Amino acid sequence: MKIELRAFMKFKTYLPSDSIDGKAMISLKDGATVADLLGALGIPLDEQKLIIINGISRGVSGTVNAKTLGDGDVVAIFPPAAGG
Repeated sequence: MKIELRAFMKFKTYLPSDSIDGKAMISLKDGATVADLLGALGIPLDEQKLIIINGISRGVSGTVNAKTLGDGDVVAIFPPAAGG
């Protein structure tokens, strides 16, 4: 299956070299999870990140790592927001 990955800020460094403007098409096996995607890119699972799948925020907790992805999903990865 193929998913569209959109990476922002420091997560752009994990994208394949053929990515354009922070976007890349990633091939994964059917039934792959967010953890599988992160592992394929070399992004540490324990690194804090905000995951958005198909426009819906899935949060920053480790539970999102178990979320199964589907063909054509759009996954965005952001560093967590900071401020006060």
